[in-house]
Amino acid sequence: MAASPLLVNNFIDSCAFDPKYEPETSASNEIFMLSEEQHFTLLIAHSTQKEIDHPNTPAWVKTQAAQLVYSIDMRLTSNENQLLRDVEMTIAGNGKIENIAQDAQHVFEAQKCGGYFVTTDKRILSRAADLEKLCGLSILLPGEFLVLVRQHIAGEQK
Repeated sequence: MAASPLLVNNFIDSCAFDPKYEPETSASNEIFMLSEEQHFTLLIAHSTQKEIDHPNTPAWVKTQAAQLVYSIDMRLTSNENQLLRDVEMTIAGNGKIENIAQDAQHVFEAQKCGGYFVTTDKRILSRAADLEKLCGLSILLPGEFLVLVRQHIAGEQK
């Protein structure tokens, strides 16, 4: 069984802030509320900062992101560089790595410093099982992550 999301760092992708479709939008809102109540740690990969800073990013997303802690960019070991390349190849599939490099960086950061990665990115989600085998990271939709968090909160309250 995977680690409790209440005990590990959890990363959220920029696309999961405001998925613009239900039930994921409501789930994202509740995830932010529960993290603010300090039921669990929600972080953003430093590599996500460019996406958050983009001029088309809604102001409320920038405000919400500013309240979260970002990981920091650190020099990678040779093994970590290889793992990042493997993550890139897994996400890219038959596509071009340069088209998914930023997404691969987000996933890599999350696996390095956390246990869960919350996203609505269909490409990443379609490769979630392979990525979990590769690096042990659980990749979930906001609604799936919320169910997990609720289960663990309920378990603590018994």
